[in-house]
Amino acid sequence: MNNSKIDTIEIQSKVLGKAMAVMVYVPADFTEGLPTLYFMHGRNGDEKIIHALDIQAVADKMIADGRMHPILIACPRMEDALGLNAYEDYFFGEVLPHVEQQYKTRKRYIGGCSAGGYIALNYALRHPTMFERVGGHMPAIDEQLDDEDLHYFGTREQWAANNPLFLAEKHSLPTKIEFYLDAGNEDEGGFYRGCAQLAERLAARGAQVQNHLNEGHHTIDYIKAHLEEYLMFYAK
Repeated sequence: MNNSKIDTIEIQSKVLGKAMAVMVYVPADFTEGLPTLYFMHGRNGDEKIIHALDIQAVADKMIADGRMHPILIACPRMEDALGLNAYEDYFFGEVLPHVEQQYKTRKRYIGGCSAGGYIALNYALRHPTMFERVGGHMPAIDEQLDDEDLHYFGTREQWAANNPLFLAEKHSLPTKIEFYLDAGNEDEGGFYRGCAQLAERLAARGAQVQNHLNEGHHTIDYIKAHLEEYLMFYAK
């Protein structure tokens, strides 16, 4: 029996003009054709979120207990850019091909925490046929643009064009796509309000969506406390 492992893929990104990395959880007794969860880190994080959340140990135990199917979990370095502009080209044009060619994967899921949750929701709503399950965990979605965040977007029009709250009302969604939203009731950014509004708008469009308001703050400890629930959603 082969044990699970964490691989590191080095990408010499032509899009970004620098070296980037993706860390990938590969389950024990890996076989080709597994689904892949692309899990995005927060604003101050990187691909090492795979270690910060102890994804290997949690997933190994859940698979052994029969609570989730084996999946690949890929954590790409996305830096502090909200996945916008060249980083979107990098993800779709370089990260996806590298992972999927190396592991011969099948289905795609996408999720993330905080700013990574924003990225996951933005990408899934703007490319709705590419991902079957989508998770925003304390996702950084706002009704209004804070001036301190304007530098990410350049203009208010670009902010609106990428905001999951507005995208949910704009794009048609495949019936098979499923959404999982959650945040802590003491989230300092108030992102539980954005989750509630997004869930309502997605449901109005006929999407399969669940929204969870849990105890907790906007911290990595909150994500760790609910990681098993997330993995059961993605790998059920």
